[in-house]
Amino acid sequence: NEVFRQLVEVSSDVATIIDPEGTITYVSPSVSGVLGYETDELIGEEGYEYQHPDDRQAVADAIERLQEDPDRVETIQTRFRRADDSWCWIESTLRNRLDDDVIDGILISSRDITERKRREQKLKQFREAVEQTGHAVYITDTDGSIEYVNPAFEEVTGYSEDEVIGDTPR
Repeated sequence: NEVFRQLVEVSSDVATIIDPEGTITYVSPSVSGVLGYETDELIGEEGYEYQHPDDRQAVADAIERLQEDPDRVETIQTRFRRADDSWCWIESTLRNRLDDDVIDGILISSRDITERKRREQKLKQFREAVEQTGHAVYITDTDGSIEYVNPAFEEVTGYSEDEVIGDTPR
């Protein structure tokens, strides 16, 4: 029990234990830096209440699958309400440890992935813009070989994707 506490107290991930109904029975001190809560603010609270309403069912489904198959590991991405009432994206890995005398619950390890989600959204917008433009666009790898051409490339240049992938622009 002491070894477990020492491990989670030095981790930057937030370790949480919930009972089968979703009540928080433990949360590591790192919750303060990641989400802005003090540990005693969350103990006894229903974890679902902090999840974005659109994500609650996905969390409930993951917990149900864990209870049906205790050896299963679930990883989900959800929006979580910070102490300042803003939303962040977290990625959580859930494990059924109900039969573990020390943990006695669902063990959840969570990290803030808000910046990664923002980058993914920007990349998606960039990709959509590149694919919709009427200009020929190509992307090369670090060696200068073409690894991507947009749909307008063949129309503008007369070269098909198959003809240029792997070649250099010269």
